[in-house]
Amino acid sequence: MSIRRTVVGLFSSLEQARRAIVEIGEESLANNQVSLVIKKRSPAKEEYATEIAGYPAPGTLDDFHGLLVQVQDINLDRIGSVEAGGSVAGAISQEDKGLAEVLGYYGMDFDRARYYEDQVATGMALVVIETNNDKVNQVANILLGYGGQQVEKWSKTLNHRLRAKQG
Repeated sequence: MSIRRTVVGLFSSLEQARRAIVEIGEESLANNQVSLVIKKRSPAKEEYATEIAGYPAPGTLDDFHGLLVQVQDINLDRIGSVEAGGSVAGAISQEDKGLAEVLGYYGMDFDRARYYEDQVATGMALVVIETNNDKVNQVANILLGYGGQQVEKWSKTLNHRLRAKQG
């Protein structure tokens, strides 16, 4: 049995996250163990951000059908309404846990998990990929290559970062 590792990364663009997830899938690096969590925004705020401030509209997970399983809307205490897909979505929708607690299942320490939870609350897209140990560097490099930030590798058995890369 192969040792499993988790790679996480933040994206400011949902399109960048989508392209990274597509490549990871095409390379068969995660075997459907891909999760994505984004904060839902009201249409009025999206229009304002696009038209006035010049920011791109954040999008939705509608474009991820076939790439993610269990795509659903979920309300979380610390973040508010999110769209989530993958095993993380299943865990936060079935249990009375927040995103930080669920990230702990992947070996992330609570303080770091809380950081990622806070980043989702500010509008960043969180990608969580569980893969075999021999593929973890490839996955991390793909996330970085598509603009992933705070890309880190975690292990359930070690309960600490294996190596952090700042993007």
